[in-house]
Amino acid sequence: MPATRRVAATSFAVLCSLGLAVAVTGTFLPWFHSGTVERSSYQAVGLAGHFDLLDNALVTALLTGWIAVPLLSAVAAGLFALRLPRTGAALALAVALVVGTVSLLAAVQGGTASRFVGVTTTGPITTTTGMAIALCGALGVLVAARGTRGGSPPHRQSALEGRAGVRP
Repeated sequence: MPATRRVAATSFAVLCSLGLAVAVTGTFLPWFHSGTVERSSYQAVGLAGHFDLLDNALVTALLTGWIAVPLLSAVAAGLFALRLPRTGAALALAVALVVGTVSLLAAVQGGTASRFVGVTTTGPITTTTGMAIALCGALGVLVAARGTRGGSPPHRQSALEGRAGVRP
């Protein structure tokens, strides 16, 4: 990969990792309130499962997998650190799309203030912002790394090319 693209891909990978970190932080912030008690997204998912409030299989699977958000985000950042930018960007892109959509829907639903039960917008807005940053970073990595195969230039010179008297 040419030096310019490598620097761009690295910059976008850092941006993506920072976005994932902000988003994961947002998942631990308050998402819902019940009376005077505020609950994080993980506490709310646990309560929904405990009281068996979900009857849709897709939503149940999505919320059950919600606890994997920090792990998947850490794996994506780790893949960037291991110099696997396209794989890390693909994972970050998938996480950003799913988690960003859920947090955006929660943020939109949190517009009304209710005294008893409702959505607290602090967590969803922070998570949505982080996932938007991660999405931009992941797309930047994929664009910067396009056209390369395994990190090497598209055309390799043979062992004899460039030596005196040898023509390609």
